[in-house]
Amino acid sequence: MSALSSALAAYLQNHDTIGPLVSGVISGRNFELQDQKLLENPYTCISVVDLISYETPYFGGDVQARGEIEVSCISKASEAICKDLADSVRALLWATRTVPSNGANLPLRISSIRQDPDSDYELQIWKEILTVDII
Repeated sequence: MSALSSALAAYLQNHDTIGPLVSGVISGRNFELQDQKLLENPYTCISVVDLISYETPYFGGDVQARGEIEVSCISKASEAICKDLADSVRALLWATRTVPSNGANLPLRISSIRQDPDSDYELQIWKEILTVDII
């Protein structure tokens, strides 16, 4: 986990609006912890994951790193609750310019946010995946 995604997970967990809506925020992909959080509160939890990609220009040059953070809103209760949480998280992310981290503030420079729905094949878990492009 990068310092930014770890700080973002803690920020979402402790935020006055988002924190009360979720049973917990998970740093990284931890399906056992996700299942545990959804057992505690079937409504929602959030997973924050780094998605860093590297590109090498075809005609040479330096390798370019692009930063993305995946924020997954997950619910066992309903698709509507999941979408509402994702809308709240997206609005908060657009409004946030820095995230507190160990007494400092890390810049959160977002260039775009893409939202994709997902669900398991039995329609028992709904997800709204926010892919946040970081400059």
